[in-house]
Amino acid sequence: MPSTRMGVVTAVCALVVVVAATGAATGVITGSESDADATTDDVTLTVTVVDRSGNPLGGVDLSATWDGGGPRNATTAGNGKTFIDVPEGEDVTIRTDRSFYVRNSPYVVESASEREVEIQMAREGQATVTVRNATGTVGQAYVRLFQDGQPVVSSRTGPDGTYTTRDIEHDDYTLVTYKEGYLRNRTTLTVDGEVRETMTIEQDSVLVTFRVQDDHFSPPRPVSEATIDVGDGFLNARTQGNGQVTVSVPVNDEYEVEITKDRYGTNTQTLEVRESDTSLNTTIQRIPSLSLSTGANRVVVGERVSVRATDEYGERVPGATVSVDGTEVGETDSEGTLEVQIENAGNHTIRVSTGQLSARQTVEGVQPAPDETPTATATGTPQPTSGLGPGFGVGAGLVALLVVALLGRRRR
Repeated sequence: MPSTRMGVVTAVCALVVVVAATGAATGVITGSESDADATTDDVTLTVTVVDRSGNPLGGVDLSATWDGGGPRNATTAGNGKTFIDVPEGEDVTIRTDRSFYVRNSPYVVESASEREVEIQMAREGQATVTVRNATGTVGQAYVRLFQDGQPVVSSRTGPDGTYTTRDIEHDDYTLVTYKEGYLRNRTTLTVDGEVRETMTIEQDSVLVTFRVQDDHFSPPRPVSEATIDVGDGFLNARTQGNGQVTVSVPVNDEYEVEITKDRYGTNTQTLEVRESDTSLNTTIQRIPSLSLSTGANRVVVGERVSVRATDEYGERVPGATVSVDGTEVGETDSEGTLEVQIENAGNHTIRVSTGQLSARQTVEGVQPAPDETPTATATGTPQPTSGLGPGFGVGAGLVALLVVALLGRRRR
């Protein structure tokens, strides 16, 4: 029996030695890492976590992720150190978690390689910000905190005009509050625990000058009577003869501006208004169209009528296809014209087209009038008559007047 016991003890000891040796050779995989995750191109990050004073922080939980991979987790020892194996060359994001300490943003290791990494954490705090105007609290006001110029918090107040941040680092921040139509108010806010701050904002407007031009021309020409629609009907204005109009618009807002005019295309742009006067320069062009004019509306059969094609600017259109009653008869020349012969009497539809545009007009073909040559008659040319009655010409009338005058003398 003693020899048997000694054999068992020897075997157990041998097994312990083998396990210990194996553990020392392979290390320990933490978190969600498995044997299948380990690859030969991993590198080891030696991570040390410290506070603002440089003191090591133990018990910090770390989670490393990269594009499409991770997490690989580790916890710092009492000296603030731990090791994390990550793929070589990857940009690795390391998140930290520990009671009473916080980082405002994860730590990023760019193009990972064998190296030492120091991550700093700070004591945690919170800020509750209340935004007011002249009459009370302001809901949906922006609250923004910046740390060394970098944004940390960007949110809006609730219906009661207040907003409380998540846990953030003890530090000095730039606090900015505003709302659409209100001026920005900014201050320096020191967060060293749970702090409160009240900010007052005021409404204001700035002048915006709109300039509308037609860039069909060179140089572009101003467009008068163009309608400027700001903010879907919030404000409407019309440009003057110089193509400009200036209006007052509330500050710190973004507006959709629609520029329209009869026979012109619509131009929609985004206008960002801050806290100083600004302008918006824009262009519009006429909607493409084709017009047809003819030299006459009635044409003698066998004669020609001049056809002219013009565009939306009244400019002549060369190369437009011309047809009469559906039959193509030619194209307009460099002057945008073509002579078209009218073959038959009746109404004829003349059509011009180019691309997707077309125009038409009706021309009436009329028969020529018959020749009207005067025919001689046996009675000769009728003589003009006076108002003295039938049978009296001019000579007979004069004779009658003389006779009457002589008779008058004799009676005397």
